[in-house]
Parts: sequence; structure tokens; C-alpha cells
Amino acid sequence: MPAVIMQFVSHPRPGSDLATVLQLAKEGATLWKKHGADVSYWSVIGGEVGNYAFVARFDSVEAYGRTLASLGADPAFVEFQAKRLKAGQSDWVRSNVAIQVDL
Repeated sequence: MPAVIMQFVSHPRPGSDLATVLQLAKEGATLWKKHGADVSYWSVIGGEVGNYAFVARFDSVEAYGRTLASLGADPAFVEFQAKRLKAGQSDWVRSNVAIQVDL
């Protein structure tokens, strides 16, 4: 089965606190990892400079589906989403889901 990558790109709002942005990313990563994702966080330094990309990787489409189902049923994730939105530190830019193509 092909691997899957999810990417959530955001941009800190003017006047936001970078320490808070990073702490929220860490909290989110902990939850995604708990449910099976391999998570990384990226600072964009070319093209859309200033954006951040939260990336979750899965070994297969099946693993991707299991993680999303598990994460969506976790009350702690619902609480985290509310906390992240209330913090108002960044704006969503885009999301991508990509399936690996074997060459």
C-alpha cells in the first residue's frame, strides 16, 4: 500500500506569540502521534516565507484511516482543537493529502 502524507499549512497572525504557536504545534503533535501518525513541523524558508507546515505521515492508506478515526473519537483532540482556535495565533493557509506514487 502507498504511504500517505497530510500537510496543514498555517501563517502566524501579526503580533502572535511564536512560543505559543510552537507550544500548540507540540500539543497537536502529541495527539497525532498518540493515534499513530509520524509527525514533523516545518518552517517555510522559501516561497511562502513565514508559513509553518504541520506534516503527518502514514505508512499506508489503511493506517491513515485508522488514525483519523481514532483521533476523531478522542475527546482530548476536540478539546485541543477548541483551545487552538481560541488562542487565535495563526491562520489556515491550506491543507494537502498526498498518496505516494511508486516509481
